[in-house]
Amino acid sequence: MKVLLLSIAALSAATAIGATALASDAAPAASPPAAVPAPVVAPEATKDPNARVCKTTPVIGTRVPSRVCMTRAEWEQRSRQDKQDLESAQRSGLATCGTKPCV
Repeated sequence: MKVLLLSIAALSAATAIGATALASDAAPAASPPAAVPAPVVAPEATKDPNARVCKTTPVIGTRVPSRVCMTRAEWEQRSRQDKQDLESAQRSGLATCGTKPCV
């Protein structure tokens, strides 16, 4: 997600610079060049990992969502663990009789 947001920001900055360059070609030579925008810093990199963050999550079987509060570091750890569990389940589903006994 971070990569997607950074690439969109870079693309919009490049488009803005290109549009400014085209506008400056039509403008008189006496006008100063447009300022280059500052590089985009990922907001998660500057946030406190010990800050408490609450998220609303859906619960299967009810219409009432659940509110879960954890620190940013705990959310990151949970995200990594969920990704590892998903990849492990996907890999085990691809096993054949050559690598595991057939049942």
